Amino acid sequence: MDSNPILQAFVTSVNLAFSSNNGVALSKLFVFDDYPISTLASRIHASDDLDYYTADIADGMHAQITLKYLDYVRDRPTAQATSSHAQLCHIAELFTAQLTLASGPWLLPVMRSVARALCASAQRAHAATQDAAAFTQSATRLLQLLIVLLGDSAPTASSKRQGALIVAALLLRISLRTNAAPGAYAGKALEAQGLQTDPAVPMRDRVSFSYWLGRYYLTCYYIEAARTQLDRAFAMCPPWHYHNKRVILRHLFVANLLRGRLPHPALLQKYDLEPAYYQLVTCFRHGNLARFQQTLADNMELFRSQGHFLLLLERSKLLIFRNVLRKVRLLNQNAERSNVLQYADVLAAFRLAAAAPDMDLPEMEAILASMISQKLVLGYLFHHQRLVNLSRKTAFPEIAHVGQTRPR
Repeated sequence: MDSNPILQAFVTSVNLAFSSNNGVALSKLFVFDDYPISTLASRIHASDDLDYYTADIADGMHAQITLKYLDYVRDRPTAQATSSHAQLCHIAELFTAQLTLASGPWLLPVMRSVARALCASAQRAHAATQDAAAFTQSATRLLQLLIVLLGDSAPTASSKRQGALIVAALLLRISLRTNAAPGAYAGKALEAQGLQTDPAVPMRDRVSFSYWLGRYYLTCYYIEAARTQLDRAFAMCPPWHYHNKRVILRHLFVANLLRGRLPHPALLQKYDLEPAYYQLVTCFRHGNLARFQQTLADNMELFRSQGHFLLLLERSKLLIFRNVLRKVRLLNQNAERSNVLQYADVLAAFRLAAAAPDMDLPEMEAILASMISQKLVLGYLFHHQRLVNLSRKTAFPEIAHVGQTRPR
């Protein structure tokens, strides 16, 4: 059999990297991007006996990892996406077992590559089959990896826990994009929160985790918690990562809007957000519910792709009616009892804001009762007298301080 010098050099380099505990070198050898894999695959012939080359690796676990990776590389260009993903899951399982036996964080660079590859491979398999099984498989492997990382009790600076945040972020990412990962997976990911302020954890991991955790909280309707996490991610993300800050800002915009914090137009302009975001701010500020909802409808694909359409549609309605009520109060400020509003005046304003001339008193009263019960407005309703009696001091408390639901 003719020797393949490329394979021989690869195996020799892998053996040296494993024997010297050089995780950085391993991460440059065990690559999962399309171009380097296709390049290496083109140098491996179908007739090559991969066992022959890996037999020179003394450690059985190291030899098995290398063999499975080379099998994966050789088959990748022609294999079906599901078969390729199954091979990658096996490689991840072997690396997780090796990480369990290893001491210290030296294997983390290659584990980071494996974890990211699991998500990308699951996406390819799902695109080919429209089956969420690949995401479930990836989530299972990531969960196993996260358990190993969090189980290291050594100080973070010298432990495997340095890699926990990025794996937790990827778990949250999978659960959000497909709903395939059970809640227990996301629950385990939340256990890594204590590492968010640990300087031993790479900044990029802390940004990624805060971003995906913020998005997770948004879907759970923990708006204030989501705002806190997304604000942290935006603040920590370096300014030269313009695209990343723009992506974060889209979600932070929603969390802030639903907490009554409206962005300055200059910020939206700086990160070139779509015109729809400007229009939403204007409609929200002016209390134009009909136009707000029309803007959402006109840009449905944009907001659905971000996972925000229903959230904005459902959660903004009361807040906009609150702004309308506030304007009615301002128009009534010269009256003898400026804090007491007539139902007829409020109904007329609500009809105009919602472009709903058929809105009746019971519907309007239900909206007012909902705002008062949620403490968005402080006051009382007098049904028989058809009056709204608003608090003289703070009838409209800051939305940011109202209804702060804490995540469990």
